[in-house]
Amino acid sequence: MNNSHQRWLLEQLPQWEHDGLITSDAAQALRKRHAVDGSQSALAQIVIGSLGALLIGTGLIAVIGYNWDDFSRPVRLLFAFLPLLLTQGLSFRVLQRGATATPWVRETAALLQALATGACIALVSQIYNLGGAWPDFLFWWFILSLPLAWVLRSHAVTLFYLIAIALWSVNQVGHGNPWYDSPLLYPLLLLGLLPYWPGWQGTASLSISVRWTMTLSAILGLCSAAVFVTDIQGDYSYYQYDTYLWLWTLTAAVCVLFPLNQAGLDEATGRKPQVVLGSLWLLGYGVAATFHPVSRDILKGTSNALPLPWCQGLFLVLALFALLAAWRQRWAVLAIASVALLPLIAFLLMQGKDDPNSSLLSSLVTLHLAVVGITLIVLEFTRRRGAPRLGAALLSVLIIARMTDSHFSLLAKGSAFIAVGAAFLAFNFFMSRRPQAPTPV
Repeated sequence: MNNSHQRWLLEQLPQWEHDGLITSDAAQALRKRHAVDGSQSALAQIVIGSLGALLIGTGLIAVIGYNWDDFSRPVRLLFAFLPLLLTQGLSFRVLQRGATATPWVRETAALLQALATGACIALVSQIYNLGGAWPDFLFWWFILSLPLAWVLRSHAVTLFYLIAIALWSVNQVGHGNPWYDSPLLYPLLLLGLLPYWPGWQGTASLSISVRWTMTLSAILGLCSAAVFVTDIQGDYSYYQYDTYLWLWTLTAAVCVLFPLNQAGLDEATGRKPQVVLGSLWLLGYGVAATFHPVSRDILKGTSNALPLPWCQGLFLVLALFALLAAWRQRWAVLAIASVALLPLIAFLLMQGKDDPNSSLLSSLVTLHLAVVGITLIVLEFTRRRGAPRLGAALLSVLIIARMTDSHFSLLAKGSAFIAVGAAFLAFNFFMSRRPQAPTPV
């Protein structure tokens, strides 16, 4: 339970005790168990400290830049390295204070040193006319700033690193780059924050921001790698887009099945952005695949993607994550992630058949999504981790998509839409009156 939840609980205890809902001893026990750590700064303090560091660093760069032409080369080098040395001294002082250093002080010191690092690289490059492109500058900037996320436990530097590696990866998608200067390097860059994944004690106030940023960064970086490997493999003409579209879908399945410890499983779904975003992509992809023209293109993209080593690597990771999810009994996310494998199953079943008009995949996806929707609802009523509203919404969207693609009259379609909408609202009302089941997925 983070500080905001603990404060809310402590604020409710006097009223609960007054109303007789809990005894005085129980209230006292809850106060001791969920005491708020006063040494932890609020989110506003951290944000203000980071903004202050950002303004100071920007201001210094602007002042130095205004008088740049009047300085000799030694003075320019002094201005390049002096701020970096000063910020390193500040960071060393913060480390000496250890646990007594408040979070906003750590954030300020880390962000100032990260800015000084970037300014030093830029100034030295300008002084000696080293040249180079902005992606090279960005690469060395976030590489040199990465230790600050470990040593000073800085959320601000972590967010900068995640955004920077995603931007760098997207920019490196272009043709002709070697693997070590391409998005294929992104997984290694993301592993640079491996100590950060489990989380640090006393950093719950910014954990949501870091999680969402990390998820979005991983999506952009891994999808960039999929586009890169597709482009260098060859020209698939019209179906090239469908090739990396299926690789993106496999990536979404990997995100959905990302292993979680028990504490992560017990959290609300909104605190698992990898599950939210990955599920939205997979279900949207599945609904689109129920249309026959789309499913035909997907099959062609699947056949082009299978020989790619990147695709085979995704399969390996997906299989490992699926085993771990089954061991954790995460049946809901397993049901959703299985949508990514349907094109492969259809492709294997159609081996040796030359029937481009076959509707096997569209029928298979329609049936599978219907089963997934029902499964997500049934799991809730068996007291397991399900997602009944998501299942009902999936069934509703599936019916609407099939009715839209059908040859029924407009009257019949309109009547079906009304019936589905009424059923969905009735189910939502029923679930709102039902006691809450365990936290989904």
